Amino acid sequence: MHTSDEIYHRVLWDPRFDPERFVMGITERGADPQRMPLADFEPGGEIPWHRVVFFEVDGRVVWDRATGVDRLDAVLAPRAEEPVPPGEVLAVPPTSRTAVAWLPPQRLWPPIQHVRRAHDRQIHRWPPHVNVLFGFVPEAEFERAAPLVAAAARQTPPFQARLEGVHWFGHREYATVWLDPCADGEEPWARLREGLEARFPLCGDRARGFTPHLSLGRSRDPHTLATTAEALLGSATARVRDVVLLSRREDGPMRVRATVALGSGEVTVAEDLP
Repeated sequence: MHTSDEIYHRVLWDPRFDPERFVMGITERGADPQRMPLADFEPGGEIPWHRVVFFEVDGRVVWDRATGVDRLDAVLAPRAEEPVPPGEVLAVPPTSRTAVAWLPPQRLWPPIQHVRRAHDRQIHRWPPHVNVLFGFVPEAEFERAAPLVAAAARQTPPFQARLEGVHWFGHREYATVWLDPCADGEEPWARLREGLEARFPLCGDRARGFTPHLSLGRSRDPHTLATTAEALLGSATARVRDVVLLSRREDGPMRVRATVALGSGEVTVAEDLP
């Protein structure tokens, strides 16, 4: 993991970054972090480097001392060169009963499910997954949505993902612990997410940004769970060849309704499952 001063100086001197887009989180004596524009920070001044606890760009955390997030290069993900034509947008309010996600190959499931069985109350509702867009449009709109997901998928060729490192998102009384699918870089994930957001403008949570993650469960002691899970899961690689459209009906689990191939955009509709 890079140090806070390394992140600061890279943002300042690498011409590919715009320092005006960055905010630093500064803490003191256990108080909640205070945000400061990176351009206002003075190296060697009153604030030592150890009090710098995170960096944000456009509201998205790209470096966090506590959770180990270290993804500055994700800022370099290419932006869409042209806006999506109005006819290629589906502005439908989202639901939490659907998602566009990547499912890791089943050969990787056993150790992941071993951790989830003990810590994830959603194990019977969700398969192991990395959400690319959640919530998504209702299942009734999937026929219209599939061609737009295919258009976004064509912009991202299949890529290799390395699942390594366990981190967590802190909440008030517990933390969500997750496996990092971006150990080899976040750029293709960010490109895919951006293509989907452009076509489904009401979906996703732009305020919170996008951190690809594979949820392992909840814990009040995330450090211990992360250490145990990381030792069990180690490092694994998988080819990201497609994304799936997931939905749940009534009280059933999330099921695959269609698969969309990256690169080609080919859509394969699944059998009608409950």
